[in-house]
Amino acid sequence: MSDLGIERATPLTAALALGDDRRLLSDAGRLLAPLWRRASTLLIALLLPAALVAVWSLAVRWEVLAPQILPAPGLVWQTLVDLVVSGQLFSELAVSLGRVAAGVVAGGLLGLGFGIAFGVSPRFEAYVSPTVRAIFLVPSLGWLPFFMLIFGIGETLKIVLIAKTCFLPPMVNAFDAIRALPDKYRDVARVLELDHRATLRYVVLPAVLPAVATGFRLALSKGWKALILVEMISSAAGIGYLMMWGRKSFQLDVVFATMVVIGLVGWALDHGLFKLQQRATGWSFHSAE
Repeated sequence: MSDLGIERATPLTAALALGDDRRLLSDAGRLLAPLWRRASTLLIALLLPAALVAVWSLAVRWEVLAPQILPAPGLVWQTLVDLVVSGQLFSELAVSLGRVAAGVVAGGLLGLGFGIAFGVSPRFEAYVSPTVRAIFLVPSLGWLPFFMLIFGIGETLKIVLIAKTCFLPPMVNAFDAIRALPDKYRDVARVLELDHRATLRYVVLPAVLPAVATGFRLALSKGWKALILVEMISSAAGIGYLMMWGRKSFQLDVVFATMVVIGLVGWALDHGLFKLQQRATGWSFHSAE
């Protein structure tokens, strides 16, 4: 009797086991699907850089340009490795990142303050905005001789030039976002009987936070490019100085290596700030969808 019971239970047990296996496979598939999508996206994104390196290698092999002008990718890679092993690359990057951080914070916060003031006060915007915009629309190189007379050629000059470059994006984004704020936000403030300061703190600023974050991303991008330019013109340290040193000593492998580093670090900074923006204002991304 017991043997018959076992024989009858065996198909049911096998079916249950098969169902468990299918569930496990389904769960594993759901877990692996995002990883596969990320991996495939990364592989596709690497196709263009790989193609550029291949074209570069062919140009070197066919001697399209002299080796002193166009170094081989292998030589540039070896130079990059040497800079990393010696620690020089990290020391120069630390100097550059400190400068760009100070410039973005100073210029960005100043621009944000003016943008908010222009947005909430039409009269202040009408009186002051034309002068401020005219001053900051003059390219940084145009201000360089004047700033050199005032600040000299030390660290202050570099930070001031970066801050000047980073001023406009947060200002413009904050101003446009406040002026484009829907009336329903202000209606909510009136219903809650919020005063002017509370309305600004609890209604206006949270509503314009996505635009402000985008403004700081643009400021960081512009500040990074301004930093490289300033370091190439007047500096004794930094990644831009390292590039200029390679050009003056006619070591084009150093120039190409620093170009790669500048591009990768700039991308990493922008990508990191974008991820931070998504975490801080994720609701704006979902609402846009």
